Amino acid sequence: MSARIAPQALPLLTLAGTALFLGFLAGRVELILVALSLGVILLFPARSSASLDYVLTHQVSATRVFEGDRLRVTVTVSARSRIPAIELFEPLPPTVTRVTGSNRAVFALRPGQQVRWSYEVECAGLGRFTLGSVYVRLHDASGLRVHERQHRDPKPVCVYPCVVPLRRVPRPRRTQTSVGNYVSPTFGEGLEPGDIRLFAPGDRIRHVNWRASLRLGKLYVTQYHQERNADIILMLDTLRHVGTPPASSLDLCVRAAASLACAYLARKDRVGLIEYGGFLDWVRPGSGSPQMERLLDALLSAQVIFSYVTRDLALVPPRVLPPQALVIGLSPLLDERFVKAMGDLLARGFDVVLFRLSPVEMTRAALPLSPVDDLACRLWSLERQAQLFELRRQGLSVLEWRPDQPLEVALGGFGRRRRGLAA
Repeated sequence: MSARIAPQALPLLTLAGTALFLGFLAGRVELILVALSLGVILLFPARSSASLDYVLTHQVSATRVFEGDRLRVTVTVSARSRIPAIELFEPLPPTVTRVTGSNRAVFALRPGQQVRWSYEVECAGLGRFTLGSVYVRLHDASGLRVHERQHRDPKPVCVYPCVVPLRRVPRPRRTQTSVGNYVSPTFGEGLEPGDIRLFAPGDRIRHVNWRASLRLGKLYVTQYHQERNADIILMLDTLRHVGTPPASSLDLCVRAAASLACAYLARKDRVGLIEYGGFLDWVRPGSGSPQMERLLDALLSAQVIFSYVTRDLALVPPRVLPPQALVIGLSPLLDERFVKAMGDLLARGFDVVLFRLSPVEMTRAALPLSPVDDLACRLWSLERQAQLFELRRQGLSVLEWRPDQPLEVALGGFGRRRRGLAA
């Protein structure tokens, strides 16, 4: 605890200095004694800082929230001795907005009294921050001395990207061997009827198609398509980004990746993640709620790291990139290295879908209105249209996504275009 003189004591300190000067100048002992007594009171207080005793506890309502959720911060102070005035202040990170209450409070406490101070904040942007650093300022009875202390009780808080429910997602062309929600072309145990054939020894009686058997005079059975799951790999571009948080291109791609992961995991698919940027990081494909938590933690750590080195996807272990996986790339396509990586995956036989986020609108919103900037953005839009035509000509399934457009709307007609391309 550090002690200092309060600003209110400066007039008294000035008075003591003036009295001391006049006492020596006029030779009056009374003025010198008054000045010395004021100096002793100000510089050497009778009460020590240990007499101001209290206990402070800090609590937050949750440590894992989503964007837009609210947190309640509660600080409890219990006085063990009389505290004339205690001032509390907790600084807030820039991604947090105070909704109700105040992060600054002042109390006067009696011995044994307990006060509870709380306020509510809203988490506006994704990321990690720490609460629990409370600055305390204690004033003595005279109000001339101030004791300051910082209480550290770290409460790390993770703000995950907002997950939007999606009804339509890109359908994989190839399935795996586990049970899922996709109708496989192979016959077996399932619910979707496929073909009708003659009864053979070993067939189950419940598969007999009695309508066809009575019409044709022989026993026929119905074959069903198997329901299988798929492997989905989300590939996030962390080479470059445009815009400022919480509305940068990387933030939008992270939110889209979280929504797609939640939608595919609800369909019993195995979902993995690859961060393609200054370094290669990945999450192995998995399913269930624990996999969603792993993906959210990995997406929360995604950041742009500049590097001239081109990462080779051949270094990714095969268990991270299964042979028949659907690879979904999310990128504003500001770096040609990501385009080349997606082309390499397509050449290796992977089913590839590219979500191309348009950075033109974000750049235009950040620039001042001028004819030159408007012309540059229009030329950039024409270049991106030519790039889109070239990517589709190479066989890539590309989804154009604007920042002001909901992801569900962008996915609306993508399934029909994808089936037409496959045909």
